Amino acid sequence: MLPQSIQNLVDHFTTLPGIGPKTAEKLVFFLLKRAPKDLHDFGAALSHIADNVQLCSLCQNFTDTELCQICSNPRRDKSVICVVADPLDLLALESTHDFRGLYHVLGHNINPLEGITPNDIRIKELVQRIEKADPQISEIILALDANTEGETTALYLARLLHKYPVKITRIGKGLPMGSDMEYADAMTLSNALEGRREI
Repeated sequence: MLPQSIQNLVDHFTTLPGIGPKTAEKLVFFLLKRAPKDLHDFGAALSHIADNVQLCSLCQNFTDTELCQICSNPRRDKSVICVVADPLDLLALESTHDFRGLYHVLGHNINPLEGITPNDIRIKELVQRIEKADPQISEIILALDANTEGETTALYLARLLHKYPVKITRIGKGLPMGSDMEYADAMTLSNALEGRREI
């Protein structure tokens, strides 16, 4: 039986994706072997996230300022928006160093089986960006996972956004069906961006 303070930390670790009870125990016992200063720094970093990280007011990515580094960069092409499901997809695309536009993070793909409807993701914010954009947005790239949820979201967005004077494209099929973008290598993502097509 573990002391309650250790068990509480184990329980917190098991709430993380892919972390079961045994892995959580290993992580906690690893931390217990660290110097107290390391533990305080670790805790301070977690507190800093809780107190300071927010959503970018433009793209909905995580940031600790009103606008994230990408949206506030004057060298980015403001006429092209790449729509992704989550921040890990954004990071994966940024690792290619090929895309120079802006992003929009939906937060999720549409997934009726999990109760995630279009109202549960940041589609309204995307529409507002298109309607209020200055300069005008010329292209929306749908860079969504090549699985059922990603396809559903892409089709929904394509239908919704066709009433606006903007070109709607989808990244090429450089990603195999059923894969997640965050696990793809930079070359595959680069090819997928180059091979995007209008839908």
